[in-house]
Amino acid sequence: MTDKRSDKVASVSVLFSRGSDAVAAAADATVSSVLVAAEKECVLALPAFVKDRLGLLDAFIAPIVDGVMESVATHADSLSLTACVFSNKLSRNLGVVRGDLISEIVAKTVSAPKAAGDALVVIHLSNASQVLSAALAVARACPIYSKKQKPQSDRTIFVGFEIANPHDSLTEAAIERIQYAADCVREAAMLVDMPPNELNPTTYVDFVRKIWADKLQLHGVTLTVIEGRELEDKGYGGMWNVGKGSQTPPALVILSHTPPKATKAVVWVGKGITFDTGGLSLKISGSMQSMKTDMGGSAGVFDAFVATVLTQTNKSFALHAILCLAENAVSDRSYRVDDIITGYSGKTVEISNTDAEGRLCLMDGVAHACKHLNPDVVIDMATLTGAQAQATGLRHAGIMSNSAELEEIVLTAGKLSGDLAFPLLYAPEFLGVDQVMSSVVADMTNIPSNSKDMTNASSASSGLFVASHMSPEKKWEEGGEGMWCHIDMAFPSKSAGRGTGYGVGLLYCTAEALESKFSTTREVLEEN
Repeated sequence: MTDKRSDKVASVSVLFSRGSDAVAAAADATVSSVLVAAEKECVLALPAFVKDRLGLLDAFIAPIVDGVMESVATHADSLSLTACVFSNKLSRNLGVVRGDLISEIVAKTVSAPKAAGDALVVIHLSNASQVLSAALAVARACPIYSKKQKPQSDRTIFVGFEIANPHDSLTEAAIERIQYAADCVREAAMLVDMPPNELNPTTYVDFVRKIWADKLQLHGVTLTVIEGRELEDKGYGGMWNVGKGSQTPPALVILSHTPPKATKAVVWVGKGITFDTGGLSLKISGSMQSMKTDMGGSAGVFDAFVATVLTQTNKSFALHAILCLAENAVSDRSYRVDDIITGYSGKTVEISNTDAEGRLCLMDGVAHACKHLNPDVVIDMATLTGAQAQATGLRHAGIMSNSAELEEIVLTAGKLSGDLAFPLLYAPEFLGVDQVMSSVVADMTNIPSNSKDMTNASSASSGLFVASHMSPEKKWEEGGEGMWCHIDMAFPSKSAGRGTGYGVGLLYCTAEALESKFSTTREVLEEN
């Protein structure tokens, strides 16, 4: 299967299929390395596979089957073969498979920096529900972006899945959807990896325009870009003030896909700060390094939108993606501490710290959604707070929602995709802007008003800041008609100096769940 989505040629192509199909495809290529990995529960399937499919003796795999070793390797006739098992121990806050271990195994073997030639990877799993998560784990281990003087030669990694459960099977349609999702994870990670002298708001818009023109327009997707002074003129005070200090103007990008039978509307809003100096509240002591990744939320939103549309997942709801693109730069035009700005919601914000800029962009994004798109569901995603890691760790994003149902949908989507998440505290009575971000001269400040509230569940209060700009307010309160979720993925968005493509799988699986929910509602209405 070829990459149907992007004209960008990656040095490493990753193609997914069933195990037998992957072996057949690899037989026609010049494969120099083979990796056979099995969940521990499936280890007894390895002897037959390596003997019948790869022509190796049982003795090779015996130390793994006997539990003596977790991996074995051999080299013969320019072919490197590795076989290994990985743990199937999963606590309740992990996913359906140990994707972290799969990524680690692939990164150390067939996707290692010095790896050359085509490769075959076969992963043995217990059931078909694990395949998407395993595939996205492989995708995370195969980055696209590189500016090394001696790049890797073009190569293909053939990835196949063997399922132990005899009642489970992988259809061609399922494989195709997995391929799209995995390609999108790799592309989102590529965007996060791009340096700020290459990816800025203007070049980011150009990138989105090209994907739209090449792939999305054919599916009826519309594209709107509000850019530069037009943002100021139309009242997007958050976006304009954050981005006006840069030589490249800020931009609000709106992608919309409305299928003929759509009865609901879902909006995803992504923070896209292509580089964050902190503004005049300058980041110091090395904390500015890696701030190219501060657009990870928008990358996840964009590529999840692409995957959802191209797989025709959303039939019962219109899907909109809003990308809030800006660079938080330092110049004589930069916005200042003590400025009071007016967001697109009409509410005023006293600036207490220019390094709390992401929420100012998101407030305009969610306000646009509420004013123009009549959403039933709004999900915003951002690399928003350093406190996220203290709240939910390095691998789990922090999420909060006004809806217990939506919170559960997103948590389940995280487990199915491997984009793990855990709830933040939803308590607007204690953490709302009127409680912790009050201002004597404006509707609110952009960070907590006193020092004790800086450590008072600040990731949660930051999410509630965004929610305070949604209208009408009653719709977005707990128990209201609208469902809202905030995803803070500051730390899961990157790992070991690379983007992870976090958010693509999470939102894609969320879209699948929402389609199931809304299609049932639509069918009931049609029957009546």
